[in-house]
Amino acid sequence: MMIEKYFCVAGHLFGARCPDWVLSSYEPFEVPKGECLFFLEVMPEDNLPVELSPYAQITRCNEEPPYLWLYENKVNPALDEVLFGFSLQEGEPAALLEIPADPSDGLCRLKVRRRTTRSEVDCCINNAMMLLFTRYTTLKETLMIHSSVTVFEGKGYAFLGKSGTGKSTHSSLWLKYIEGTWLLNDDNPAIRLEPDGTPYIYGTPWSGKTPCYKNERVPLGAIVRLEQAPYNKITRLTGLDAFTAFLPSCSSLKWKRQLEDALCRTVETVVGKVGVWHLECLPDEAAARLSNGSITK
Repeated sequence: MMIEKYFCVAGHLFGARCPDWVLSSYEPFEVPKGECLFFLEVMPEDNLPVELSPYAQITRCNEEPPYLWLYENKVNPALDEVLFGFSLQEGEPAALLEIPADPSDGLCRLKVRRRTTRSEVDCCINNAMMLLFTRYTTLKETLMIHSSVTVFEGKGYAFLGKSGTGKSTHSSLWLKYIEGTWLLNDDNPAIRLEPDGTPYIYGTPWSGKTPCYKNERVPLGAIVRLEQAPYNKITRLTGLDAFTAFLPSCSSLKWKRQLEDALCRTVETVVGKVGVWHLECLPDEAAARLSNGSITK
């Protein structure tokens, strides 16, 4: 059964019409109907993959599932129209996302191939929602980041790093050894600037493999980029080093110059407001105590 619901994440309202069983992680964020930044209409489609003309594939953006494809209008590139494809299978998209070129138009459509498994439908819809959230909030001083976030003494601490670096592991060490710590989000939190430039970090419906869907926000206390090492050492970063440590963990539509410029301005503000650190560490209690003692002062 298809249902229509509305949600508010990091102060941004959006809606969706999709299968009812997809939206369990969104329940803490549900709100009454209101004026949306975007609305996603999920449409079952018998004939996917469809003829994509006038669109042509630009790239497949990742080499492991979930896969993301990008298609551009080659007949009339001035329209700045793109399609996105999503799938858990390498060969071809199981769903295609249409986004209006005009950012003031928030009605988006996701065509999903019928006879697709529930897990793949869920993956396609969630990835579409995350992409749309990034697309429509970047111009509103908001960042979707890839991070695990713990809260200690009322502030959020974002642990960054490449996949497999140990972000979730380091958060779990704080939860185990640092009294009073709790987990805000374990994969895709959002950061939004207040009117005075103060950055707050928010829970979201997107938390990777950890079911942590908290509709909470706290001031951002610090950002920590992790690196595995045979020792524990932490260094404060400033200026360009801080900027380049944080930027790769921010979700962006890099082929959109306006959005990329807006993202960089927000990143610059964030790293000017909070401490940015580089932690070389082991997965042990000493690493958690070192980072906690350094970044929460």
